[in-house]
Formats: sequence, structure tokens, C-alpha cells
Amino acid sequence: MKKTVKDLTLDEKIGQLIVFGFPEDEYSERIDGLIKEYKLGNILLFTRNITSPEKLFNLNQNIQKAMMKYIGIPAFITADQEGGMVTRLYNGATVFPGAMTLSATNNPENAYLSGLYMAKELDALGINVNFAPVLDVNNNPLNPVIGVRSFGDTAERVSLYANNFIKGMQTKVIATGKHFPGHGDTNVDSHLDLPRVNFEMDRLKEVELAPFEKAINDDLKAIMSAHIVYKHLTNGMPATLSKEALTDLLREKMGFEGLIFTDGMEMKAILNKYGAIESSVPAVLAGANLLLYCHHEEQQIGAVKELKKAVLDGTISMEVLDERVERVLKFKKDLNLSILTNKFGDVKDIVGNKKHLDFAQQAVNDALTLVKGEVYKEKGKTLFIGQLPISTSGADHTDGEHSTIGILRKHLPNMDYQLASLNPTKEEIKELEALASKYDQVILTTYNSNVYLQQVELVKILNKLKAELHVISLRNPYDHYLVPEIKNYVCLYEYTQNSINTLKEYLLGKIKPKGVLPLYV
Repeated sequence: MKKTVKDLTLDEKIGQLIVFGFPEDEYSERIDGLIKEYKLGNILLFTRNITSPEKLFNLNQNIQKAMMKYIGIPAFITADQEGGMVTRLYNGATVFPGAMTLSATNNPENAYLSGLYMAKELDALGINVNFAPVLDVNNNPLNPVIGVRSFGDTAERVSLYANNFIKGMQTKVIATGKHFPGHGDTNVDSHLDLPRVNFEMDRLKEVELAPFEKAINDDLKAIMSAHIVYKHLTNGMPATLSKEALTDLLREKMGFEGLIFTDGMEMKAILNKYGAIESSVPAVLAGANLLLYCHHEEQQIGAVKELKKAVLDGTISMEVLDERVERVLKFKKDLNLSILTNKFGDVKDIVGNKKHLDFAQQAVNDALTLVKGEVYKEKGKTLFIGQLPISTSGADHTDGEHSTIGILRKHLPNMDYQLASLNPTKEEIKELEALASKYDQVILTTYNSNVYLQQVELVKILNKLKAELHVISLRNPYDHYLVPEIKNYVCLYEYTQNSINTLKEYLLGKIKPKGVLPLYV
């Protein structure tokens, strides 16, 4: 890529600041028009865009060809591929472990290998920026959006595992630490509302900022901002729109020279109070290089027009615009553009290969954690109570992907099975209590009982029965914190096919828990 910022028109410069999403799973005239007419220069992919590795390869190839044809600059093609519960590539690709699963293996090498193998698959399919890892320290058990997406509840543990993941990821793909300056100690999901953090700066430096500082020192190439108001830092604004956060702190005090992405500008934390389009200008002025417009074409085009108006009327100086764009172009010079000439057959053996699949399954097996009590052994008549997952936040897309009951029934036919709601009513809890009282053992899986609090009531009720109760969490591992009287508690940290496989092997007595709970609560 030979173009510099001096070679670009105003429209081309503004287009380099926009990262846009779309509904299609293949290249379309509409996508072509956004690139050709509005010079939109970067892409964000969701599960809706990814139906198979081959279709994704072809989509990304066509995107890059259009970028080179109409603009002469390749796109950042981005995705949230954290692993575990936030995974965009499913069908035909490896589903890698999530952050807390990797941390629970108690082996930082697993984080490095996960980053490395994931980067190989992303790179093969044309994704060159990954919005991972999460650098948030999840020290609030009631956090509805981070949870197992974090490596743990101390800055030290998060840094250890995140920096290993970054090292593996950045062999081929730009890693992005998020959500600066920290989304771990909140009890509001910024997809839905505007969280506020009231900690003094000394506390922020010690906990929230520490993983970002260490990752910057280890050459992290990109950071994503949080839509959160920090009382003692952001001057009443969300960090995404705060010069105090993105320029004064991140750029100047912390010395970060990489790319600053915003989180999705259509998230309600921004949309409801500041406006997705209207916030484009303050985000750039605050220090952002790349603005995420994930879903709506009218807001993508509206942001371009808003930014252009701001440059023409002097609100954004040409000097500021050029600085933001120059940094984008600097990182695009190193992008791998082999997808322009490759065929899918050249890379298909990289994606979802046996080495990667075996690694992912073994990591989940190794993360299986006995927090308290005894390992499960079949005794008498047993009832298994499970749920189907649903998306808990705007970040994950997990609705009914897999069913524990559907799989376990084939391998453990001697058990009886009952599907429970994620947030059971009082009537349903009474029915489950009556049913469970007829058994010698009850196995109850939980899924984010810190969010779906009626699960807590169910655990308490079943814990009082004569039956031997085994609680097994399949996401946020806080049941023992919310119900300390649980006697037998085992953790898996994601509701994925790999975790169901691990659960099956555990209940059959073929594997023993050897993971470590990466939390102190």
C-alpha cells in the first residue's frame, strides 16, 4: 500500500475512520455502494455474516478487492472472536475456549496457544483485527456483561493470561484490548444503558488500568474504549467521548501509540443520551481513530456526513483528522493481503483442523473445576436438571446453540432429565422441588445465576432436599458466592459443545476436575 494521508480526498480520509457492519453473508451491491460512494474503509463481522468458512473467505476477498479498486487502501476486517461465549466463527471453524476457561486451566501457555491458533484461522479467512482480549478485571460478581469474558478478578491474573493471548494473536492478527479504562466493576451493561464508575484515580490505576498498562508495554496494537462515565477521569462523559481518557491518559500518560477503536456507537449507552451520529465528532476529538457503526446503514452514512460537516466548519481541524487517519494507514501497511490472490482451497486445512480442535477440547477439560465438595459418582436414582442458554448481553450470540440434555441423554440413559427455565417462576420451582424429592441424586446446571436470580432460589430449595445435590455452572461461576451452603460445586465456564463434551466425560467418571477457580469471591 503506497498511499499516504496526503493522497486522500476528504471523503476518503473520513471513510478510513468508519468501521461498518451489514446483514448479508455474501458481498452485495449495497456493500459495494457504501465502499464506492461513501468510501467506508473498514468492516465489522457478526455471526449473521458467517455461515461457513468458504462463504466468509469469499466475502472478505470481495471486500478487499472492492477496497483496493475504489479506495486503494485495504480494510481492517474485524470481529469479536474472544472465544467461549463470544465467538463469531462457529460452523466449520474451531470454537476456542473463552478467557476464564483458559485462566482456569492454570497454564498461561494455553492462553498463548489459543491466541496463536485462533490467529491462524482468522488470518486464513481474511480477518485481520480481533476485538480481543478482554482486559477488564471482573471483580464484581453482579457484572451482567463481562463475567467469564474476563480472565479473572485480579489485575495480575488478567495481565498474565491476556498478555500471553496477545503474544499469540499478534503473530498474524491485530489484538484489541477492551474495554478501556475498565468495564469489570460495573453492574450495568453498556449495550443497554450508561454505566458509571465512582472510584478514585488511585484505585483505577491499581486495578482497572493495570492490565492495559502492562499490555501496552508488551506492544498491544489496539485498544477499544468503554461507554462508561468515570467520575474522577472523564469529566462527566463516557470514556469514548472523553479527551481526558483517550488523549490525556491513554495517549500521553500511558504512552499508547496504537489504534483506538470505539465500542459500538449504536449501543444504548451512547445512542440514548448522546446520539450515535452526533457522537461521531466528539469521539474523534477525544482521540478515537476508528468508530464502530455495527448495524444501521443510515447511521453509517449519517456519521460520515456529520464528520465531513465538522471538518468543513472547523470543529475538527485538518491536523486532527490527518493524525487520526495517519495512524490507521500506518497499521494497514503491515496487513496480510494474500486473500486477494489466494483461493479457499489454499487455506481450508488451517480452519478447524484437528490440532486446533483437540487443543480447544483439552483446554476445556483441563478447566473443569471442583470448587467444593466431592466429585460426582452415580448413586441410586438420578435427576439431571438443565437449561438452554440465551444471550445474556449484546456481546454474545448463544441462543440455543447446544443442549446438554439432548447430548447427555444419549450417553447417560439411566438418568432422568428435566428442562428448566433460565429464570424459573415460583410455580416452576415448586414443581421442580416436588420432582427432585423423588430422587437420590440431583444434578443441577446453572447459567449466570448472578443475572437470572431465580436460579439462586432454585439452588436454595433443592439444597434443602435429602437428595445429594451437585451444582455445575456453565457460565459465570458465582453460585457458591450467592448460595454459600452449596455442598458440591463444579465449574465449567461456557455453554459450548466442548463444555458439554467435558460434562459428559465427568459424569461418566472418565475425567477428574483439575482446574483452578480464577476468582477470590
